[in-house]
Amino acid sequence: MAGSPAPEREPTRSGVEGDTRGAGRPKALLFDLDGVLIQSGELWLEALSQASARFGGRAVTREEFLPSFGQGTQADIDQFGLRCSVSELDHFFAEVFPAMAGEVWTDPDALGMLQALRRERVALAVATNTASHLAHRLLAAGGLDAPLSFVACSDLVARPKPAPDMLLLALEALGAAPSEAWMVGDSAFDRDAAAAAGLLFVGYRQAGDLRIDSLGELPSLVTAHLQRA
Repeated sequence: MAGSPAPEREPTRSGVEGDTRGAGRPKALLFDLDGVLIQSGELWLEALSQASARFGGRAVTREEFLPSFGQGTQADIDQFGLRCSVSELDHFFAEVFPAMAGEVWTDPDALGMLQALRRERVALAVATNTASHLAHRLLAAGGLDAPLSFVACSDLVARPKPAPDMLLLALEALGAAPSEAWMVGDSAFDRDAAAAAGLLFVGYRQAGDLRIDSLGELPSLVTAHLQRA
């Protein structure tokens, strides 16, 4: 998450950051959206603050919001005491967030990284707790939609991350097994979803089975595993 201190690196026996599982050739890569490909945490803080005022919730402070960012709509309702349904809150976000979309920061390494992976014939998808209409809009605004084969969102599954549902949905769409796929994420929700689905977890600026500190590192990491397979 933008502004968050990166966890300290953890030494590993293999010499590759966090590589404790001996991963083989990745056929598919899944990416979290916010905090990895784009950064919009401050905008979601504002949107949720507006929603709390609209639906009678309590004050949304930055200190409480940031650790829970990305947890999903129902969890936001429960945490901040909003008196609305998931569909009502998603509809509210669909109304207010597009006006802020122009302020979303897209990682300048993201598009080149995705294109490089496609050249290696790696199938790509996003798995995000953002609802579909907003996720597709944010990806298109950042110019990141073309390299992606599928976008799995919270409104397409029964349970959001940290449940494995959307990761498994994305893998089904890509035609890949969990043992053939990596999940790239920046939160405990991503890590736990990957573990539940049986995917290797690539921690973005945090510990994982593998770890990267910039998106530009990912193609060479994948290529190394392709050559090793």
